[in-house]
Amino acid sequence: MKNILLATAVLFGAASAASAWELGDTGINIGGEVDFNYTTGVEDYALDLTTGAGFSKWGVTFNAETTWDLLDLNTDNDLFTGVDFDAAYQYGAVEVYGEVSADADFEFGDVTIGTRLAF
Repeated sequence: MKNILLATAVLFGAASAASAWELGDTGINIGGEVDFNYTTGVEDYALDLTTGAGFSKWGVTFNAETTWDLLDLNTDNDLFTGVDFDAAYQYGAVEVYGEVSADADFEFGDVTIGTRLAF
């Protein structure tokens, strides 16, 4: 079973190398990422698929993404755990951003607002 999971993760990893699509000059992008990992000590495997969509215009970007636990596909656990939203404006080396997350019932948590400086 572990070999099958590893082979699947490698296949998805190779397929997700070109994961983001820019839809022309509209500023809309859609993408995804597969993360397969193993944690030593607790001997735990994880296979997560993160899907997202975004919009960018005049230097402002808006993104929404969600993560799916692919190892729970055949269980009674809820696959959808919520959505993460973020918005950012880049001005030179400074980025102003805001982030908020919603759970599966779309109950929103705390809002984070801040700035980042890249050098």
